[in-house]
Amino acid sequence: MNNNTMPLPDQARKLEEALNTLDSGIQRQLGRKEELLSRQKELTDRTTVLDREKELLAEARILLQKVSTLMRVQISRRFAELATSALKFVFQRDDLKFVVDLDIKANLPIASFLVEVGEHKVDPRTAMGGSMYEIIGICLRLVCLEFFNLKGPLILDEPLRSVDRINLSNALEFIVEYCQATGRQLFIVTHNEQIASCADALFIVTQEAGVSKVEKGK
Repeated sequence: MNNNTMPLPDQARKLEEALNTLDSGIQRQLGRKEELLSRQKELTDRTTVLDREKELLAEARILLQKVSTLMRVQISRRFAELATSALKFVFQRDDLKFVVDLDIKANLPIASFLVEVGEHKVDPRTAMGGSMYEIIGICLRLVCLEFFNLKGPLILDEPLRSVDRINLSNALEFIVEYCQATGRQLFIVTHNEQIASCADALFIVTQEAGVSKVEKGK
């Protein structure tokens, strides 16, 4: 017998230990495999949920874009109608028309304002000394109050400063009639005596030694 040869019982024991070690390693790997499979399923389920959420968000975005576009069109149409009526009433001309030109630039809505005077188009910011621009600005405020169903009074601070005395009476009449038609109370802060003379109730504010004093006008 070779002295370097291990007895059969020892060889069997060593082999059994090696097999046990290998089996333990396999069992650990199988356990790891189960963990990975479970994690894979969780991630797959999560991916499915995220994909669905992504689809819903994309659909919601498209819907919001459609609603936003519709709202812009409705507001611009109502704004154009009211501003046209106001310009015709104030300036007593039937050849005036307010136009809102909607466009999209860099994924942002852009609105251009023009006034058609007969066959000509003019910039309302400079037309008639800026008086058209002031009236249009008030109309925009009225449309926003109406469209978004905002409650409360209409408050104007030093309005119609660019409007001449003749057209000022028409502008005030238009604003008053609009407020009466919509049941909205009107407050105007002004230094203009012509505007103040049209008030149903007048309050005069003065300042003495840095203290404001309010008196009811006649």
